[in-house]
Order: sequence, then C-alpha cells, then structure tokens
Amino acid sequence: MTTTQQELQTRWDDLTSFVSSQIRDKWWQKICDEYGKRPFRGFEHLLIMLRAFDKYKDHLRDRYATAMAIFFKNIIYDPLADDNADKSERVFREFAQETTFDSENYVADLISKSGLSSTGAHLNANQSGEDDAHFLMDFDMAYLAEPFDKFVELERAQRKEYSHFDEEKYAQQRKQVLKAFLVIPNIYATTPLREDLEGRARDNIQREVELLEKGERKY
Repeated sequence: MTTTQQELQTRWDDLTSFVSSQIRDKWWQKICDEYGKRPFRGFEHLLIMLRAFDKYKDHLRDRYATAMAIFFKNIIYDPLADDNADKSERVFREFAQETTFDSENYVADLISKSGLSSTGAHLNANQSGEDDAHFLMDFDMAYLAEPFDKFVELERAQRKEYSHFDEEKYAQQRKQVLKAFLVIPNIYATTPLREDLEGRARDNIQREVELLEKGERKY
C-alpha cells in the first residue's frame, strides 16, 4: 500500500467510525477497486480533493457530508460517459443503506449537482457560489492549480484514460478543453478557491495550450 493509500484509508476509517469494521472494510475495498484502476481520477486526485477540503472546510455548511461526498463523487468514472454522477450517487446510496448514516439525501444531492460541467458562478464574472456543491466542484478542479511540474504529471495521467485516441486527436481534443477553461470567467465557483487558485490554474493551462499549439507537448 502506498503512502497515498494509507492516508486515504486513515481518513476513510475516521469518517466511517460510526459503522462496523466489516462494513467499513468492505466499502474501503470498493473504493480501492474503483479508484485504483484509473491513472488520473484515482487515489492521487482523491487526495488532492481531500487536502483542498482540509484548507477550505470552514466555509462549508456541512463538513462531514461534504467529506463523504468527496469519497463517492468519482467512484464511478468513465471519461466517455455523461452519467458518472448519477451512477456514483447510486453507489453512495448503496453504502448509506447499509449504515445508519443520516445525511443520505444531502450527500446524494451534492454528488448529483457536482456532475454539472458549470454553474452560473462559473459563467458570470461577478457571481460566486456558496453552496457545498460549488465547493465540491472546486475541489475536483483543484489539481489545475498544482505546481506546473505536478500539473503536467497529472495531465499525462489523464492522457492514459483516453488511450483510444491517437496522439494527434488527443492533443486536439485536450487543447479544446483547456481553451474552454480560459474562456469562461471563472474556473472556480467559490470566492476562496477563486482567490487562491484561479491565477495559478490559468497560468498552468495557458502554458499547456501554448505547448500544444507549438506541437511541443508529447503525452
């Protein structure tokens, strides 16, 4: 087990201390099975989300529910599918039904809402989001503001999830996606993450786009 997995398991055990060890271990194995098979939205991405949660949790309305939602937000993830949030929500409900967890509907709603590609807070320059769902979406995008070397490492990991694309097609598609981030007024919906991460994320994305346009980026 890697140090990343060890930290995640410790967090999971703390979060689910209210359930039996049998149920806790069963669902930890489910988390490992799903996240462990993905190069990008896997253990490291999950830990980046949780560390963002640590930093901004004082802004959340329900910290505990949001932490739970983080573990299940991407538990089902297919880069070609458009129903990942719905499927992840159903998996979370399966977990909740095996426990005495009393915020099932709130967490399920967070997971469902976080499946949106954008909200008014992303598309309107003077608008910001304050709901836990906005923070959950921002945590999912926190990786964009990692130091550039780490950002590139994560971009390369993401490339592996699109192995069905040849290099040229993937570069074209990725450039379009990254440019879309630069066009919208806000990458981050919430004021705290916007203030802390927006500039660095845009710098990373702009550098990556320039490398792609010059044909100098090889994944």
